[in-house]
Amino acid sequence: MKKYIIWDFDGTIANTNDIIIETWQATFKRFLGHEVPVKEIEATFGETLKHSILEKLPDAKYEDVRDFYREYQDSHCKGRAYVFPGVKELMERLCSEGYKIGVATSRTAYSFHRYTKELEIDHLIDELISMEDVKNHKPHPESITALLDKFGGKPEEAIMLGDTKYDIGCANNAGVDSVLVGWSHYVDEEDMAAAGYVPTYRIKTPSELLEII
Repeated sequence: MKKYIIWDFDGTIANTNDIIIETWQATFKRFLGHEVPVKEIEATFGETLKHSILEKLPDAKYEDVRDFYREYQDSHCKGRAYVFPGVKELMERLCSEGYKIGVATSRTAYSFHRYTKELEIDHLIDELISMEDVKNHKPHPESITALLDKFGGKPEEAIMLGDTKYDIGCANNAGVDSVLVGWSHYVDEEDMAAAGYVPTYRIKTPSELLEII
């Protein structure tokens, strides 16, 4: 029986895709002088900001790019994100039925709480593991094992929902059942499989999770 429902945040709970893409395009224009194809940005979803910057902008000073990216998103994000249809209702039902909800995100705790407070879902989340809480980021299992330590739970008691290969890989590596969500953006499952990650389940709507757990 599952007791702990672990969620990714961006692209799983909330649609932050547009502001993330806009922020990256502004960053590329600032440091490269031009925008890049959106698919290149979508391919970074799930990565840490540091990893993406070092990979996409290796000739720029990391700290300068990081600060520009964060300041741009922070000043342009208000009113830009929304909870995916059916997700808040599912989280409310899970809470009412006694499940514990955790979030494993590559965001900073500050930016995460800014969004959850604006979206009025912070009260539905029992535990958070942000990028500051781990040394090894997804797909390394540390984010999930850290949450399970907080909950006092076992891998077989948990399930992880995510929209990228990094989420599925994190769950696979932690020995936790994984759910690939289909309400966010196109996911290249061939690329995911090539990395050695396969979701335990796939769902197209939030309510389908109830059939699994």
